[in-house]
Amino acid sequence: MAGVVSLSLKDLFIKEITDSILSGKWAVGERLPNERELAKKMGVSRAVINGGMTELARWGFVEVLPRKGAFVADYKIRGKIETLEVLLKYSGGRFDPFTMDSIYEVRTCIERHITVLAVKRRTERDIANLRKQVEILSGLDEIEALSEATHEFYHLLSIASGNIIYPLNIEAYKVIYVPLMIAVYRRVPKQERITRFNRLVDLIEQQDAAQALDCITEIINSGRQVLAENYKQGEDF
Repeated sequence: MAGVVSLSLKDLFIKEITDSILSGKWAVGERLPNERELAKKMGVSRAVINGGMTELARWGFVEVLPRKGAFVADYKIRGKIETLEVLLKYSGGRFDPFTMDSIYEVRTCIERHITVLAVKRRTERDIANLRKQVEILSGLDEIEALSEATHEFYHLLSIASGNIIYPLNIEAYKVIYVPLMIAVYRRVPKQERITRFNRLVDLIEQQDAAQALDCITEIINSGRQVLAENYKQGEDF
């Protein structure tokens, strides 16, 4: 059947373990059954279990200790950016208010600093690329396409900062930025954001650091306010 994606045995195992951890069935610090027991319970090979455990450890959900076994880790401390993607999928597109605030606090710090650097270091090519991206946004109507294009605007802004790490950071956060932007565009006319993006590019080109900072902060806060006012805890974005 077209469009149906079958999960591999390893993916099914990972899903079962993450569901058990995120639902609270298994608490932080609790020891998981050994590979032999898990393989027997799920009817798969130990190789599948081993591969799944490796992924779960990489994402910060479990900690594997030599000769002691695997334990539920505190993913809020040991997790990676992939962990947020798993949390978003698990919650069906929902974040609790605390996680949402944490995301926006980090985003505010990063994007404000990117803007400051872009004001100092932007090139004519950077400005041209940012303006072209705003034009692309103007020609889009489908919400998902708008959200993807908006993320690319932030990526180009990070490139304009002249810092080689920030573009990697922005790309890594794409898995959570795009769903948040989809939620925002469901409530905010695209022209409102396009007008703000145009103003931001103007201020960066003019090297007006103070007003550029105010502008990017306004953009961030407007999205945050939309989500706070229109989406309650446990409600789909």
